[in-house]
Amino acid sequence: MLLLVTGSQMLYAQDSQPGKRAKFEPPSGQTLLIIGQDLGAIGGFPKPNDDGYADHLPQKPGGVTTYLSLPLLRGMTERVNMFSGDLHAQGILDNPVYKNTVLAIGLHMVGEEKNIAEGTHDDRIKTLAQWIKKTQRPVFLRIGYEFDGTWNKYQPEPYKKAWRRIADQFRTEGVTNCAFVWQACASPYSGNKDKNLRDWYPGDDYVDWFGYSWFLSGSGQIKLTDKVLDLARECGKPVMVCESAPQGYDIARLTKGELSKGKNRKPKTPDEIWSEWFVPFFGYIDKHRDAIRVVAYINVNWDAQLMWGPPYMQGYWGDSRVQANPEIQKKWQETMSDKRWLHASPDLFAKLGLPASP
Repeated sequence: MLLLVTGSQMLYAQDSQPGKRAKFEPPSGQTLLIIGQDLGAIGGFPKPNDDGYADHLPQKPGGVTTYLSLPLLRGMTERVNMFSGDLHAQGILDNPVYKNTVLAIGLHMVGEEKNIAEGTHDDRIKTLAQWIKKTQRPVFLRIGYEFDGTWNKYQPEPYKKAWRRIADQFRTEGVTNCAFVWQACASPYSGNKDKNLRDWYPGDDYVDWFGYSWFLSGSGQIKLTDKVLDLARECGKPVMVCESAPQGYDIARLTKGELSKGKNRKPKTPDEIWSEWFVPFFGYIDKHRDAIRVVAYINVNWDAQLMWGPPYMQGYWGDSRVQANPEIQKKWQETMSDKRWLHASPDLFAKLGLPASP
């Protein structure tokens, strides 16, 4: 049992699977912190990637996020930039800053679901499986992330077949250090928001974790996220916040703009930004901490990246770097200093249940 404290109320809640921890589920009462989603965002690298989270915060994150796609797997063993920051998964592994950090990978497969399901890319899946196996650290693999987002155009049946093909290949290769994460977008802006999530569900035998994205803190976001958590509890799976950031807020400039094109930017104090976005964000996690066991935050200056910056073809995102304002950074550090949060440490992998290497 773990203790919940919500204001003056004290509640008790069980872990997601009483008596049984899911793959890499943190110990009872603790939550793993992951930071993403490119080298510049996480920091700890030579210029130009030396001004990120790890360069400003005293505790290194318990995990970091990167992205790969099938079939090319660009960014796995070489550094690439696809207009949204540098990606280099092997570079993260080779960096001593992250020797005690888990890896979270968003695996993009848009447009390749049928080819994957039919075995066309089995060789590339095998390459990925063997690479993950060699990392010798916990890896969270978000296969076909944000499956319900209309922008991805995933159709349920091909999606599920592709997912199962990937999972079966990993099992064939004897990969034991990878947890499969089924991530919904939970976005009020998705045309699929009224669809049944189960339509895309690969099955209990194929999914280790449920996940969702959180960019807004309004009632629409909460309603859709509730659906994800309801199904996760029904299936007995823990939940990961796979992607999160205060969309539309610019922490460096202390403004908030319209989400479509960033117009009508209004000034905001650090306290207003914290209370409007971060308080509801952490409040929801606290309320559901029996289920939500991993939280990934995107610590990036979106406005400086070609994909996300002007003229805002992907909408307006702003600047979500917690270190971009000293007051926000202080509040973040105070929040993360709670013992419930798991950061990088020599015993982190053991705490998550990864067997020691022979």
